Amino acid sequence: MFVRKNTFNCAPKKHGEERDDLNTFLYIIGAIATIVILLIVGLISASKRTEKQNKKTRLAMEMANPLPKEKQHLLAYGANLSLYRSESPQILAVKVDKETLREGLSSAWDVRNREEAIQVLEWLLIEGHRPDYDQLLMALKAGQFFTEEEIGKSQECYESAQVALMKKLSFTKSDFDRVNTIAAWDLDRAVNIARWSYILGYISEEEAWGYIERAADAASNVFQSWKDYFISFAFGRALAYEGDIYDILWNGKELLGEKDSVWNEFNIKQPKLEANNLA
Repeated sequence: MFVRKNTFNCAPKKHGEERDDLNTFLYIIGAIATIVILLIVGLISASKRTEKQNKKTRLAMEMANPLPKEKQHLLAYGANLSLYRSESPQILAVKVDKETLREGLSSAWDVRNREEAIQVLEWLLIEGHRPDYDQLLMALKAGQFFTEEEIGKSQECYESAQVALMKKLSFTKSDFDRVNTIAAWDLDRAVNIARWSYILGYISEEEAWGYIERAADAASNVFQSWKDYFISFAFGRALAYEGDIYDILWNGKELLGEKDSVWNEFNIKQPKLEANNLA
């Protein structure tokens, strides 16, 4: 009778073989962990180099396009969006070329000429997203819950923003309690739209400073600190834009934490308003 030979080795592994397998497994895990750590370190190093280069470029542009302190103070109210775009918050000039800027204003804001620029600027200064989203902010602070069908991802983004601000910038609930408006979201953008519209020739420099000063005056009347201003901007981005705020957190860390930042150089209040408060 033909007996088929068993070609499979079913004998149990010896203790030494099991140990070798374990060592191989641990070696592979260790190698993967090392690669991941090296990648993370590399990304952090690259990010720091980029940040350092951005600051160097901004400083060079500031030296080439100096402005008096009172005008730098006015531009401070547009610092959130300026730094987000890796631009200096202390001068009118930007490093991006005009064609890119033109395309950006056209696609994101439908601004292609003087009339459209003025229309958007007036809307941001007079109304903006405040009527709808200030009301939503107050409802969320009061504990109301909304479905995604009602308000999209606004509530989810708002709650995530609070967690991120507490975790990354050590903000507290009492910080959030002081902020009852997303006005900074509108005013910061107004400063930058005025700036870009001037660069593209849609409005004059005098007109640009007029709009920037209106935004600064409005912020001075509403906010008591730059921290409140940053929270307001972050909440506006979360609610109105339904956006993740992680990409603006490092800007906030720089603006609020670094001694030489524009926010630590200037008060949230405009000098004339400070004088009125002291009168």
